[in-house]
Amino acid sequence: MMRFLFKLSVLSAALLSSACSVHKLIGNEVKHFSTENVMPVILSSDDIPTVCHANETNTPLLMSFTKFGVDNSMLLALGYAGAATCTAMEAHEKEIWSAITEKQGLVNMAQDARIAQQLLNKEAGLRQLRVYQYTTDFFRNNHQYELGEGKCPQIKDDNAQLLLIIGGISALQALKSDVDSGRLVNFDMSIPAKVGRAMDCLDSNKWWGQPKAIQAGLKVILPKDAQEEKEAWKQLQDSTDIGLQTGVRLSHATYATIASIKGRDDYLRDALKRFESLPNALLNNQYALLNTIAAIQVRQVANLYWVKNTGHRAPTTDFSKFWDEKPVPSAAVSELLNEL
Repeated sequence: MMRFLFKLSVLSAALLSSACSVHKLIGNEVKHFSTENVMPVILSSDDIPTVCHANETNTPLLMSFTKFGVDNSMLLALGYAGAATCTAMEAHEKEIWSAITEKQGLVNMAQDARIAQQLLNKEAGLRQLRVYQYTTDFFRNNHQYELGEGKCPQIKDDNAQLLLIIGGISALQALKSDVDSGRLVNFDMSIPAKVGRAMDCLDSNKWWGQPKAIQAGLKVILPKDAQEEKEAWKQLQDSTDIGLQTGVRLSHATYATIASIKGRDDYLRDALKRFESLPNALLNNQYALLNTIAAIQVRQVANLYWVKNTGHRAPTTDFSKFWDEKPVPSAAVSELLNEL
């Protein structure tokens, strides 16, 4: 009897081990296929709602494989980044509604919209924070690197480098969401410094000026002195020049967001004009998703600026042609006037 029970236990263990191996095999195949085939398709898409909902649907599937030893930290980070985008968009709409109704003296409606905005910002912030956490998991597991600590690892894979950028951006977005929610996210204030140091591991010229833009943005928010802040503003502008040359406008979104946070209308107007000066024909279609997200973030900054000054959101086009600026006649009109 004892021998029979022993054989049964061995057989059961073998079957369980085999089942786990099958699940791990499937999970690794899903991971490989998603990284090699799905990611490029998503990055080249400009359909934000589809990307958001796809990430909300597929993220639990990816999470289910982790208990079988599959490291899906990269895909989970990118998945939560996509899912957070639509939540942040919803929060922005509530913020716009709150600002407009407050201007009109509709106190109860403004307060209700503000509460809804805070709750949505909490949800967005928690998702953005998960992006950062999964990013740190990836580099800890695959590069033995604690983000922002010690010597930079050799990151040869472009997907891993891109992940570091997205993780850094999401961390700073989580900080903003935490503030906008009334500190409901409980954001760890030691994270921004780690993100700033981690950006040294990337070639800023290769990645559209975004690593330097992140570092400059942090210096503007928490400068050591006036001179450092002045130099950081210049670095933000230089980063948008690199974005212009490479066809990816993430640095423009960072510049505009930082200018809005600091209440610097001069830099904010400059950021919006720089953004709209880049023709769509010059955008890098390989990263259409990132350009679309950047456009959404810049428009959100423009919306709040226009609501504050005009009572309505930014126009559908030419939102960097401000209400107090005299229109500049076109060359054709100028030529016609000269002939009269």
